[in-house]
Amino acid sequence: MKTFNNPSINAKLKAMYSKKLKKEDLEDLMKQEYIKDAIIILKSKIKNLEDLSNDAKRVELENALDKIVIDDMRKIDKYLNGNNKKIWQKYILKYKIDAIKKIYENLITEESKNIENVIWVDEVFTDLKPLLKARNREDFIDQIPDQEIKEIFENSKNNFELENKLDKYYFEELLKVVKGKNNDIERTLKYRIDLLNIFWTYRCQKYYGIVDENILINSFYKIDINTIREVEKVRTIEDLKQILDNTVYKNIIKVDVEKDLKRALYKRSKSSFRKDILNLNIVISYFEMIEIEKENIITIIEGIRYKLKGPTIEKKIII
Repeated sequence: MKTFNNPSINAKLKAMYSKKLKKEDLEDLMKQEYIKDAIIILKSKIKNLEDLSNDAKRVELENALDKIVIDDMRKIDKYLNGNNKKIWQKYILKYKIDAIKKIYENLITEESKNIENVIWVDEVFTDLKPLLKARNREDFIDQIPDQEIKEIFENSKNNFELENKLDKYYFEELLKVVKGKNNDIERTLKYRIDLLNIFWTYRCQKYYGIVDENILINSFYKIDINTIREVEKVRTIEDLKQILDNTVYKNIIKVDVEKDLKRALYKRSKSSFRKDILNLNIVISYFEMIEIEKENIITIIEGIRYKLKGPTIEKKIII
């Protein structure tokens, strides 16, 4: 379905994607034994990392990679208008929520504010700057600029509930904006929500032994509440596989539930991106893919930092 008329955005995205890491590049990184060597190779493959220290700490690496994401967003943002602009602005709300979460985590753990948080605030979400000066939880909540997010903080009893409510809010708000305006994005989003509802239910059962259905995102696509209630009873991954074998999500789960679901979402994004159509879905697919690239890079570099061997690191990345 065609949702914008400017073919330049397709060309721009394809050019941007051509500069991203390939599977062979990730393999080259995993062969390295020392951080310095790995970062030198990484800098040779991604041109915008030339200022990154060869001995960069994790937050410095994340900051540098986030700057690339922000620059890519700016390249695309100017091409969007109308409903596409509204959907795009709601889509990038996830980055704002993530910045709020991290600033809050630093506050309650009494850690110093790190540069990973500040880049998003300085360059994109400038209305969050007062949060960086908050001295306590009450002051922090008072400074949150978005009323709905402020109310979530005010009404959450613990950090688990807070995280869950923020994630639910994001996906339900994005679905409202997308519904009926872009079928491709709507289908992909509902697919993601199905997988998240499955994963959240499985994780709660595994770690807490009880599931509150209030944690679920209010959307069911290829599964229904009865499937979720079956997931509530599982004890092993094999049990989960057996339940999903009766759905369109069979064969997704292999060994690691979280990684396997991320891998399924990555493959869907990659498939959507390869479709040469004028649709905002390829924009969103691109940013979903580069988020996975960022995660892979950090996983590899941190694996090397902690002396993990290549085969061990390879099991942790998503390709």
